[in-house]
Amino acid sequence: MAFPEQSDPDSKTESPYTPYVDQSEGLGAGPTLGRFGDAFKFTAVIVVMLVAMWFVSKKLKGVTWEEVKNGFESLPLIHVIGALILTAINYLILTGYDWIAIRFMRKQLSFRRMMAGAIVGYASGNVLGWLFGGNVARYRMYSKWGFSTLEIIGLVSILSVTFWLGLFLLAGIAFIALPIHLPPSVEEHFKIESKLFGDIQLSHQMFGYIFLGCVLAYLGACLLIRKPVRFKGMSISLPPFRLSAMQLVVSALDFLLATTTLYILLPPDIVGPDKINFSTVLIAYLTAQIAAVLTHVPGGYGLLEGILLAFLEGSGTDRTASIVAAVIMFRIIYYLIPFCIAGILFVINEYSPGLKQADQADGI
Repeated sequence: MAFPEQSDPDSKTESPYTPYVDQSEGLGAGPTLGRFGDAFKFTAVIVVMLVAMWFVSKKLKGVTWEEVKNGFESLPLIHVIGALILTAINYLILTGYDWIAIRFMRKQLSFRRMMAGAIVGYASGNVLGWLFGGNVARYRMYSKWGFSTLEIIGLVSILSVTFWLGLFLLAGIAFIALPIHLPPSVEEHFKIESKLFGDIQLSHQMFGYIFLGCVLAYLGACLLIRKPVRFKGMSISLPPFRLSAMQLVVSALDFLLATTTLYILLPPDIVGPDKINFSTVLIAYLTAQIAAVLTHVPGGYGLLEGILLAFLEGSGTDRTASIVAAVIMFRIIYYLIPFCIAGILFVINEYSPGLKQADQADGI
């Protein structure tokens, strides 16, 4: 589908996915209430993180550093190299998030900048959290590239929708079609106690159908609703069906690559069809991502470790130590190394004197 050329950055024309806020309506609470809300938000994040770390420390009771060290030593070097390669491919795939958003907004940006924005945005979001790192870094970079505040809000909105689409798709498929081995302590959360109907055991398939139903509803809306939807002073246009299908593919590949990276970092003696299988790791990782995004805990610290230990726990401390070793290695390879690279890219974007001339030569 052909898209028109980029408009003047100072133009008041709306991008298709840029929310339009009616300035005649109130702009929200006053500064005092706003400061109170911010303080409550930060306090809530800290409380959640402390509770998650307390849960992790409880799970690690009896685990020694020697056992964790043995988990590192039992990991083949080829698995570490494979994790590094998968991480590099994953961050290349992440550029697809920004490419879809920018194409739908009918903006023009070089692939080099889209890749830099994706790496900096996602790497900083993984380490510092989206509230404190990812969105702040992306706003700084895209504002320097001529995007207005409303356009950046629209961009982040599309990225968020793409994120949830892939997560719901994979979770739905995993719950319906893949073998999932959850420990009894996690299975208990699928049970609802009711005085009227007694104990109700929810099935994995039920959640799978709900997730896939949300995905199908979104695709159907993109296929049938072609006019902007206006709600409380905002105008939102759904992407064409082809772009919405690409959202699913890019996000699903992102989660699959990240989960595979984590899976191959687990020591070989604790993985397999009858031990820790891939589908169980997938559900555990998706659950950790949901918890991290909803709570805004920076980097999901404590949440990722706690959920993985809860979902993958087994008998003996050796297995727990091996899982801890895998998570530490995963954070180094998938979080820390890309974050260091992102920091370099951010500094180059901020201070490189030849960047503007190079962009003009590229026609940007």
